[in-house]
Amino acid sequence: MDRNSPNEVKTNGPKVNGNENGVKTPFLIGVAGGTASGKSTVCKRIMEQLGQADMDHAQRQVVSISQDSFYRELTPAEKLRAEKGLFNFDHPDAFNEELMLETLQAVLQGQKVEINEYDYRSNAVCPDKKLIIYPADVVLFEGILVFYFPEIRDLFHMKLFVDTDSDTRLARRVPRDINERGRDLDQVLNAYMTFVKPAFEEFCSPTKKFADVIIPRGADNTVAIDLIVQHIREFLNNRTRQDHSPHLATGGTSALNLPRGQATYKH
Repeated sequence: MDRNSPNEVKTNGPKVNGNENGVKTPFLIGVAGGTASGKSTVCKRIMEQLGQADMDHAQRQVVSISQDSFYRELTPAEKLRAEKGLFNFDHPDAFNEELMLETLQAVLQGQKVEINEYDYRSNAVCPDKKLIIYPADVVLFEGILVFYFPEIRDLFHMKLFVDTDSDTRLARRVPRDINERGRDLDQVLNAYMTFVKPAFEEFCSPTKKFADVIIPRGADNTVAIDLIVQHIREFLNNRTRQDHSPHLATGGTSALNLPRGQATYKH
């Protein structure tokens, strides 16, 4: 583990103890990284190790939300371009920033929220398919640009960046987009070179500097995931103890005993 900065990790977001209405504020973790870097798989592994993946949604202490659910509605002209693989879904303008912010603020207030699922084949949100997010102790929010928007970035209590080699990411994206999203090979490669790669370099990669923890190789880095899971377990245990002893304080990034400064897990 390398500590790249002598500065103390900044604590952002609301206090984790609760808000003024006495409702618990969840510990909000942002998980950023390039396309096909393994963000969703990292979240899945965390959920699995914490025994949350197979639990009923309403009973989960830890939940995961994808930024992809916040793609904005396209205009008719944009839809035509998207069908030809000529729309840039990796640009910040492709997202509904206002809805993203409102939803995360509601989550932090302990509210139940409904999120539209996104259909990658039709390039549109599905109003009739909703994901219900129940109040939880820990919320993972993953996506390529979760640290790009300042107001949203400041909500996170902990920020992870999944750092995976660009060749590996492309090798993962090609079969995923062909098999799961109905694209053809030329479309995938053209979109990658025209939009995905430049957008990563301009918008996503620079946000790595905001991360508290950098995870090279994504879900393959089992040591990093084990350590993060351990931190989350400690937070959940602290919260359980706090429920029985209200005078115990847990707040901010320190609640997970993070090291001082930015850390990179390089196992």
